[in-house]
Amino acid sequence: MLLNEIDDIDFIEPMRLCTVDILYHEDDGIIMLEKESQSLMISMNDMNKLKTLFSVLHLENYDLYNVKQKEIVDLLMNEYHKKDYFACYQAVYPHQQLLDLAIPQNVSIQQLTLSYLDDVDQIYHHMDDKDYLKERIEQKAMWGLFVDDELAGFIGMHREGSMGILEIKKAYQHHGYGYLLEGYLINELLKQKKVPYCQVVEGNEASLALQRKLHMKISSRYSYWVFDD
Repeated sequence: MLLNEIDDIDFIEPMRLCTVDILYHEDDGIIMLEKESQSLMISMNDMNKLKTLFSVLHLENYDLYNVKQKEIVDLLMNEYHKKDYFACYQAVYPHQQLLDLAIPQNVSIQQLTLSYLDDVDQIYHHMDDKDYLKERIEQKAMWGLFVDDELAGFIGMHREGSMGILEIKKAYQHHGYGYLLEGYLINELLKQKKVPYCQVVEGNEASLALQRKLHMKISSRYSYWVFDD
């Protein structure tokens, strides 16, 4: 199956970095297990073939799915009784040059420590999973932006390799700090020879505007996350 460098970056980059186990890969589709997040990644148009593979590979036993076709979402929800899903765009930084970031003298960006876990958990409103945030901090996968030594916002890397967990405290919004945080992380990933990308939930126009300001390319179609809890 041919993959598109923007629409399917969430499949292509983990494959390039060898963080997936490929369970099935033929002309008609691909099924992979992302090892760190334990998310099952599926792209296939033939639902009858996919049903057969579900039975043979016991795919119904997973809790988290990243899929490319809405028909797969419907299959998971209706026949395998998964609980919920959301659609998102891919946003990809396809360039090699580092972003030129003008960071004010009273602003610093540094890796977060567990001493900031409670603050992050209280501020971040897109997820109610303190254990996940704790694990991301422990894995040195979260960075904070500080204004005059006060935590003003943060960003992180999700387990499967996308940028996310971006939040700015209300008192510090509209100062360009989201741009600085994501720009900083883009540069760090480029230095590691990785392709920076993130996923923007359907309807989040403010985030899409930020991605475009950062010269990210936006996918032409959705990807979907399906989950049990």
